[in-house]
Amino acid sequence: MELNTDLNSTLNLEEIIKCIQNGCVPEVPTDENHLADRDEALLAHLEIAKSILNKLSILLSRLLNNDVDLQVKLQDIMNPCLYLCGEHCKSNLPWSDEESHTLMKVCVEKLCSLVHYVNFEELITHLDISKIFFGLQCKLENANWKKYPAAVECFLWILKCLKMPHLNSVLYLVMPLPLNMFDDYQDSSILTALDAFQHIIDNTPSVELAMSGYDIVLLKSLETGLRSFEYQLIPNLMKCLLSLISKMQMKHLNNKNSLEWTKFDDVMNILLPRMELERKHEPIVCYASIFPLVLESAGLSCIRWSERLIPLFTEYIMNSQSTFSTVKAIEVFIQQTWPRQCTHWNVLLVILIKALYSEDKNSVQPNKENILAIIECIKTLEAARPECIRNVLNKLKECKEFQSKIIFKKYLEML
Repeated sequence: MELNTDLNSTLNLEEIIKCIQNGCVPEVPTDENHLADRDEALLAHLEIAKSILNKLSILLSRLLNNDVDLQVKLQDIMNPCLYLCGEHCKSNLPWSDEESHTLMKVCVEKLCSLVHYVNFEELITHLDISKIFFGLQCKLENANWKKYPAAVECFLWILKCLKMPHLNSVLYLVMPLPLNMFDDYQDSSILTALDAFQHIIDNTPSVELAMSGYDIVLLKSLETGLRSFEYQLIPNLMKCLLSLISKMQMKHLNNKNSLEWTKFDDVMNILLPRMELERKHEPIVCYASIFPLVLESAGLSCIRWSERLIPLFTEYIMNSQSTFSTVKAIEVFIQQTWPRQCTHWNVLLVILIKALYSEDKNSVQPNKENILAIIECIKTLEAARPECIRNVLNKLKECKEFQSKIIFKKYLEML
């Protein structure tokens, strides 16, 4: 059906809504044996979508110009417009390109102008959010979301525009989709779910999460994922999980010097065995990337895990691509446990000095970022135990065995 944009014609509201809906991506097959057919169908629909977006832009211009012959009100077509525009919120999707994305932005600007709001983020907060998500529900409930990938993008686009406190009242509508996607076998679906979880956690008060019961649901789901997911998913999962626990336990209000067992300790109890058993290069780099964040969240509880953390520091720091993150983790460990416990200063100093020496010994071109991080970490350790560290450093500077190590000596002099 064509969207009639003749300025002299009288448009039928029902036909307009139906035509806008026809611009939305239809159901596509989910069978992996027919992915080529799916992509072909999505690409074919793109031309239809661009045509309708272009005509929608003309229609919205007529509304802006107060066309007296136009028998339609914006509130009657607002939701269908949002669904169509939301599917083209990115320019690199199988059903969207630069042209359709540009048309989408033009339409959204006109929608905002019609209701006198600066941008879409402001506009969305003045609409009936529940009704908007209800309109998407038939496409996204249960396993249907796999048949409507464009509707998923539209959902995420609207979700990301909702900040605190506008998410509070619609948690029951926005949580089912990411929870379903989190249970999927495809990494891309899990990462999309984690992205949605992160936004929801960041923009929902702890009280609302607790009252809805979704805090516990999320916690159990994320802990299960931490035990079973492949290593490449763990950094995103951990960031989400640590944010959730911080909000649940209101960590910023707690006594940071407390050694009481917390949910962060439960996380350490799951994560550390995975890190200890890993010997391959890529997983080690992946786990090291979240090491500082994990220890910062654990706080003083790091003391409880010292005997397991120090061997990990020793192993992970010698991997050239995980050296920097591991040094940062050691620095956090020192900051979190000092001055309650300084008994590990000598072991930590040995670890750091070996890493500094290794940068000189093994690299054709030493990694300056790693070296500077090691230097700063040693300075942090010295601030915790100045009388001990300074004596050792002075002896190292005078040691004859290191006189030929020009780079090593150079950076030792910085300490």
